Amino acid sequence: MGIATKLTIISLASILAAAGAYFYQRKKKDIIPWSWEEVGKLTKLNLFPLKSGHRIELTKAECTEFGLRHSKDEADGFQLRDSSNFRCLVVYSEKDNEFRTARTYPKMVLIDVSVHDDHYLAVDAPTMRTLYVKIPTKDDNNDSFIRLHKGEEIYTIDCGDEAASWFSRYILQKDSGLRLGYHDATRKRDIRKTHKTILDYYTNLTNSSTGLYSDLTAVLLLTQASMRDLNKRIGNSSVTVDNFRPNVVIDGPALQPYAEDNWDWIKIGDVVLRNVKECTRCIMTTVNPENASRSSDREPLKTLETYRLSNGPHSLPTMGVNCEVKVAGTIKLGDPVYIPKSVTHPATNGAVTLQE
Repeated sequence: MGIATKLTIISLASILAAAGAYFYQRKKKDIIPWSWEEVGKLTKLNLFPLKSGHRIELTKAECTEFGLRHSKDEADGFQLRDSSNFRCLVVYSEKDNEFRTARTYPKMVLIDVSVHDDHYLAVDAPTMRTLYVKIPTKDDNNDSFIRLHKGEEIYTIDCGDEAASWFSRYILQKDSGLRLGYHDATRKRDIRKTHKTILDYYTNLTNSSTGLYSDLTAVLLLTQASMRDLNKRIGNSSVTVDNFRPNVVIDGPALQPYAEDNWDWIKIGDVVLRNVKECTRCIMTTVNPENASRSSDREPLKTLETYRLSNGPHSLPTMGVNCEVKVAGTIKLGDPVYIPKSVTHPATNGAVTLQE
């Protein structure tokens, strides 16, 4: 065997060894921890059936790959699906199929969606009669794709002309212009082209992390300790945790503000979540979720911008974390919340999380 051949074999072996080590570390990183420690309790559980609509406060929910939905023993009929900004319903423009939100139309936060029966949802808003929306199917209704952030196209089934007229009158004060779309959760999103920049930066974020019509992921998590610290910094603040529209809120006597930033894995009951990205914040947080008024002083964004800017591709304020559902199940208020057990490393005198 010649020297050149030997060198080629050695080089190939080195490449294979390096590749093997890389994929081993990637697989190891995705292994769910088995040793946990409690950090708090689940204190608030929110479902948002309509993107930018009002929340439904639950005591118990099923946590699915697409986000939250009513648990079977609490739902009177149809189970409303949800996802991190976790929605199965979306308002979109009839002209260009682009989504519409309370960022532009704050009064959308006052729209309530509830279960009427096995086949219909009830939609209510101030000054409007109740709208009963039949759950659409692609066999009976038009289906297409709407455009969300960055031009991402997401599947939707149109909810019909009556719903379109109701939403147009409430939001635009016109007889037409808007439509209501529904996602039947039969198709996953593909964010590889439209979100390439953040996918390159946030390595735990994948297509499997996404919700239905959420801005990005299936579950949004926040701690009450972070909220208390923010309000202390603002001073005389009317901002509440609901300004940030979380699905899951956690509290505990030993929780430090923004501890959730550093949680890689979170276990609530039997459900396991993976922190895949910090949640960057926009003008939506300045809209009061109870009366749709926009804050005149830009709070809480104004204060967050002084100390909570992302180091990622987009230098925006952050609050809370976006999570992927790794193990589905049922969660309820009061459930203990766990993170992987940590130990103090003798060489650094710092807390090092061990994913055993």
